[in-house]
Amino acid sequence: MMKSWVWGIATVMVTLSTWMGLAQDIEIPRTTGGRPDLQGIWTNKTLTPLTRPREFAETPALNQEQVQRLEGDNQVYLDAEYANSDPHRGAGFGAQAGDDGNTEDGYNEFWKDVGTRIQVIDGEYRASIIIDPADGQIPYAGDPRTRFRRDPGAPGRSDGPEGRPLAERCLLAFGSHSGPPMLPVMYNSNYQFVQTDDYVMIMAEMAHDARIIRLNNSEHMSGMNKWMGDSVGRWEGDTLVVETRGFNPQQSFRGASENLIVTERFSRVSISEILYRFTVEDPTVFSQSFTGELIFNARPTRESMYEYACHEGNYALAGILAGARELERQTAAQDKVTEAAR
Repeated sequence: MMKSWVWGIATVMVTLSTWMGLAQDIEIPRTTGGRPDLQGIWTNKTLTPLTRPREFAETPALNQEQVQRLEGDNQVYLDAEYANSDPHRGAGFGAQAGDDGNTEDGYNEFWKDVGTRIQVIDGEYRASIIIDPADGQIPYAGDPRTRFRRDPGAPGRSDGPEGRPLAERCLLAFGSHSGPPMLPVMYNSNYQFVQTDDYVMIMAEMAHDARIIRLNNSEHMSGMNKWMGDSVGRWEGDTLVVETRGFNPQQSFRGASENLIVTERFSRVSISEILYRFTVEDPTVFSQSFTGELIFNARPTRESMYEYACHEGNYALAGILAGARELERQTAAQDKVTEAAR
């Protein structure tokens, strides 16, 4: 524990000194047209969760002791996960630290990359990505569970490929990684920005989702609901403001309806950071709009973003559907036995 405590203190001091250095006035990169240059490869991974943990109630900023505990506990967990496994353990038994005994866990830590730091914005360690409402929660109107119940008249989840979630079918990244809003997920929380005077393209690493934002055009497309919606951007000073609406009906952010509007603000605040602010509106689902903030950190220039070949060698979907057919056969056979015994 002493090692973790010392490590936590060092982390806080380094993070604070880094932020103080970035807070100084610096000349941000600009395009030939004079706009802030957002181009490059960025990551938004962070230990900071979307909604605020109940233990922090309405405290939007964490103190150093809380940060030390959260980051230190995460490191202790990672150290245990990466510890050598017991070669004499039984298969599927004893889900202990460093053990793959939990056979229901689809991923071990090798595949994950959720970040190791609580994010710092405006000199504050943020307790949640959502900053408004004050409690850091999604303000659902009514019981949110009603938004996630399936239409009884719709195809079953395992009737065919079309019934499975979009991420399982590799049509869109999971967890709103591709957005908008663009949120960190379990892994692959990387993005590439390409910018011209008329367009900004954001390529999300997971499922290589590409969103093209039209600039200098205030009209949204009608009659076409696209994956990731229809995004129109404009510059307000040095901030790129993007409004997105017209999402595909199969895509739903936190139970949102076809009335969803997401407004994003991109501000390059340093050589290595973009401040990303988003506001979500849908009066049919949420009692009020809600807003969140994230820092997009520049990836090292030597690191590329690779293709996310989702379907390559992916046998899971066929297995899911085959398993559903087998359950149906077993249920039918059991029904026959039950009927014969009456």
